[in-house]
Amino acid sequence: MTKIREPLSIEKILKDSISKLSEKEIESYTGKSISHFRKCSDPDDKDHNLHLSDAIKIDVLSIKSQNRSPFLDNMSLIIENEFITNQNIEDVSRILNLIGGRIGNLMDTVEKAMHPDGPMGIEVSKQERDNVFNAISEVEEKIAKLKISLK
Repeated sequence: MTKIREPLSIEKILKDSISKLSEKEIESYTGKSISHFRKCSDPDDKDHNLHLSDAIKIDVLSIKSQNRSPFLDNMSLIIENEFITNQNIEDVSRILNLIGGRIGNLMDTVEKAMHPDGPMGIEVSKQERDNVFNAISEVEEKIAKLKISLK
């Protein structure tokens, strides 16, 4: 039976992270089995806890394969959450509007990068790729704020 994990919990981030990485790369990079990390992702298993050094290694693997750092992002969210005092529907609506704007910007950036009249034609240049990644980061930042508002 699948266990429900709290949205911003270490166990949830670990479960999601290891599901997106290959068992072989996890074992070769961390020196620990996927089974160990599954046990660490079980919120009821108090005998298996994730070490910070392992979380960093999983973040490095995630950055290499997916251009994301789930543990670093999660820690930032948890710390930011400690300082937020006003969380209401107006905040959620405002954040959703900001997400919509950022997604529009992302779509425009991708379309421009892939347009045949671009610097390299339909090929995406390094500068265009950087612009797309920046636009993606802006969307991810707003989504992270939405997660905090809904916690």
